[in-house]
Amino acid sequence: EDSALLHILDISGFVMQSSRRSVALLLRLGPGIRRFSDFDRGEGAIRAGGGAWAKKEQAQEDQYFRKLNAEQLKHLHDHHEEEIQHHVDAIKHHQEAIDRHKKKIEDSKKHSN
Repeated sequence: EDSALLHILDISGFVMQSSRRSVALLLRLGPGIRRFSDFDRGEGAIRAGGGAWAKKEQAQEDQYFRKLNAEQLKHLHDHHEEEIQHHVDAIKHHQEAIDRHKKKIEDSKKHSN
């Protein structure tokens, strides 16, 4: 039973490590995607004029994208947590089935002797 628990922890650790890699990739790509989108976007009349209005518009836009990015990361994190729990439950179910079959083998050996 201890080895089964260690096995579950090993697998859940692997899944969590994979999730961290996914988030790291998203974080690395996020700013690049934003910069690419800025490349194609034309500047509005207010921003092209500069001044306080342009700074305010840029700050609001940056705030919007930071909030959007945070929401997307939270959604991704929640999704990975659900996936991890699903796999941990499946491992537990499979371990119970293995234990049942091992018990049946032991019982059949006892009855055959």
